[in-house]
Amino acid sequence: MLKRRALLLATAAAGLASGAGLVTAQEKPFKEAIIGAWVVTSVFDEYDNGQKKDNWGGPVKGQITFGRSGRFSLILVGPAVASMKTDDPRKPDALTVAYYGTYSVDEGAKKINTKVETAAYSARANMDQSWNVQGSGDKVTLIGSPRKDQHGTFSPKLEVRRP
Repeated sequence: MLKRRALLLATAAAGLASGAGLVTAQEKPFKEAIIGAWVVTSVFDEYDNGQKKDNWGGPVKGQITFGRSGRFSLILVGPAVASMKTDDPRKPDALTVAYYGTYSVDEGAKKINTKVETAAYSARANMDQSWNVQGSGDKVTLIGSPRKDQHGTFSPKLEVRRP
């Protein structure tokens, strides 16, 4: 009788321990983990030849937000540029990227696919883009789909964190 009681207690203790481990080891699905606001801490462009460039002329501030409804927005603002300054408050005096639209998630690939609806740079409107996500938790890197500029083909990289 004593042996059976000891065996039952040992089995119950093992079950509780393993159950508690399952609960803490489970992570949110990727789709849930990206929802909310992310503050941009660093931006650079990486070209096909491996060259990394800061095309902004200094620190960039911004935010990207993914909503539960499948909508997103992104805004990046570089440092003020004296030659861009005007008296018109509707004209930015800094390099700016701003757009919004819809998104979906490829859970297995840790990839965010976006459809831009409207953008401050009109050529970006109605464009499909994707962001590969590296890292996890409250700090990740978003690697954008390739684009072209006067220097060649590059992928933008945004380092972001939770506010």
